[in-house]
Amino acid sequence: MTAVKIMHSKGRFYARTAHGEAELLYRKVGEGKISIFHTYVPEEERGRRIAEALARKAFDFANRSGLAVIPDCDYIKHFVLKHTELVKHTA
Repeated sequence: MTAVKIMHSKGRFYARTAHGEAELLYRKVGEGKISIFHTYVPEEERGRRIAEALARKAFDFANRSGLAVIPDCDYIKHFVLKHTELVKHTA
């Protein structure tokens, strides 16, 4: 996996790349639930597994926080199917 530093601020995981920021956005959608609704990686950085690194951090955060994830982004829907071992709480 590509080594990028993933940072977190309220509602957002992101990584700075040579071609701009990659990001994953989420929002609280009820008690104990978050919706991951957007994932973006600059075109020049795609294929380096940066979206996967963002998703792993987001699911780690959700699992540690006891939050169920609603996958409202196409990439995250695919990620959930591919990485069932990481998904502890989905809604």
